[in-house]
Amino acid sequence: MKLKLGILDQSPTVEGGSALQALKNSIDLAVCADEAGFHRVIYSEHHGVEAYGSSSPEILSAVILSKTKRIKVGTGGIMMKNYSAYKIAEWAKMLGSMYPERFILGLGKAPGGLKDAVSALNNHRPVVLSSQETKLEEIIQYIKEEKGIYGGLIAQPTHVAHLPEILWLGSGIQSATEAAKHGVGYSYADFMRNDQGVDSTETYLNKFDRNRYSPVPSLQVAVAVSVEEDLKSARYNAYGMAYQFLQARHIQAPEALLSTETIEKRILGTEDEEEFFKILDHIILGTPGNISEKLLEKAEEYNTDELLILCNMYRETDRMDTYKSIILAN
Repeated sequence: MKLKLGILDQSPTVEGGSALQALKNSIDLAVCADEAGFHRVIYSEHHGVEAYGSSSPEILSAVILSKTKRIKVGTGGIMMKNYSAYKIAEWAKMLGSMYPERFILGLGKAPGGLKDAVSALNNHRPVVLSSQETKLEEIIQYIKEEKGIYGGLIAQPTHVAHLPEILWLGSGIQSATEAAKHGVGYSYADFMRNDQGVDSTETYLNKFDRNRYSPVPSLQVAVAVSVEEDLKSARYNAYGMAYQFLQARHIQAPEALLSTETIEKRILGTEDEEEFFKILDHIILGTPGNISEKLLEKAEEYNTDELLILCNMYRETDRMDTYKSIILAN
């Protein structure tokens, strides 16, 4: 089975670097991925966090679409509770119309930042914690130009020839059920280490309603990966990514990527050491010679032919080399 390989790009920053440089790195990576044959690239949304450079994946997607030719590009994902369904539908239809069959509207239910950032995004008003599934329904109504809450209200542009692909991000059975119910794509975050992984993706595939938004299911699994000439180096290069995962799990704002040496000084001999190495062990480590086999095993585990590769590294050259090794091996 030949895999469809995509990229989940968080526009990672590094210690001593800047968000602007991280965004430039994202542009360079996308151009390279387009030429190399990657299937898609999607951009995450984070606010008030030092670790990640992109706060507006819809804008970054528009820039990347203008600089590439064939690769699918989109959000991964827009944090829905911070925005209105109407506004999301408007710019999604615009990008979907300007770049037909290339733009992906990826939507997520997470806040996208810690308390103060979420408060600022919502103009210091209490965040409405109503079902995000209801907002998904509204977005679909505006995109398909169905009668919704406001009757004849339109979301421009109207009468579009191609509806944008919709991707529902999640890490559990509830999100999988929602994606299947509405007939949209589902992206499962394997790198978040949830025990419901296979149950989640099986639920999506078994319950998918072909009479809703899309006639066929679209399942992607996002995995964290590190590739080097030897496994020891691949493991060392993954330290920064694993440490950010650890901080996020502790509901801390992740720092910019740190060097392996700095992380070892912080972790070894502390109460976080065991948890850190469990997270590190969940990252797919490989060499150019065996990474294809390891990715294929992961895809077969989830019964999909499409993986999204997440790779955050202290040295940008190591990140680029990992993606190049993966596409060459596939």
